[in-house]
Amino acid sequence: MYALERLRRLARGLLEFVRGVDRALLEESVSALEGEYLELESAFLTAVLGPLVGVRTLTPLLSLELLNTLKGELRVLASRAFKGEDVLGDLVSALGGEW
Repeated sequence: MYALERLRRLARGLLEFVRGVDRALLEESVSALEGEYLELESAFLTAVLGPLVGVRTLTPLLSLELLNTLKGELRVLASRAFKGEDVLGDLVSALGGEW
């Protein structure tokens, strides 16, 4: 009986180890995908907004057609340009409060 209990504990420990490795791999994969998303978003912004500031990536007409997908980003850029050098205001805004 004692040997059977030891085998059960060993099996439980091994199962917990495998679950932990699976969870770690999943979390690492999610963080890698989030990083890729940020890189693709930056590349898209550069491609779309580049011709408007003189960087040759796309034709200006195609860039203007794609601007519709960037409404939210343009609002953020406009609000930051309006606020100017209000670093503390940007920090509070990024934390989720508009006090």
